[in-house]
Amino acid sequence: MIEEYQIWTLFNSGRIGSGLNIIWTILLLWLALRVAVATRNSEETNLFAKVVSSAFGILAIGGAWQAWTNAANLWVLTAYNLSQLEEKSETAEGFMEFVGSTDLSLTPQIGGVLLLLVIAIMIAGQIWYPKK
Repeated sequence: MIEEYQIWTLFNSGRIGSGLNIIWTILLLWLALRVAVATRNSEETNLFAKVVSSAFGILAIGGAWQAWTNAANLWVLTAYNLSQLEEKSETAEGFMEFVGSTDLSLTPQIGGVLLLLVIAIMIAGQIWYPKK
C-alpha cells in the first residue's frame, strides 16, 4: 500500500525531470529562433533552406509542447494518486484543490500554449515575411 509521503517523493523527483526538460526546451526554442534569423539574413537563402528552417522550428515547438504537457500532467497524476488515498493530509487536500483536475491533458497550461504560439509566429515571420 502506497503512502502519502511516497507520492510526494515521486512528485518531487518528477519535478526535477520537468525542470531539466524546461531547460532543454528553452535552449531548443532559442536555437530555432536563431536559425530563423540566420535564414532571413542570409543572402543565399533559397526555398529549400526556408522549408528546412521552418520544419526545424515546427519540431522545436512540438518538442516543447510535449515536454510542457508532460510537466503539467505530473501535477494531475499526483493529484489523482493523492485522491486515491483513504487518509490525506491538509496539504494533500489543498494540492488537489489547487490542481483542480485528475484528468490528463494533451496540452500544456494556457500560458505555455500562448508562449509557443507567439514563438511560432516569430519563427515563421523571420523566415517567410518579405524583406523590405
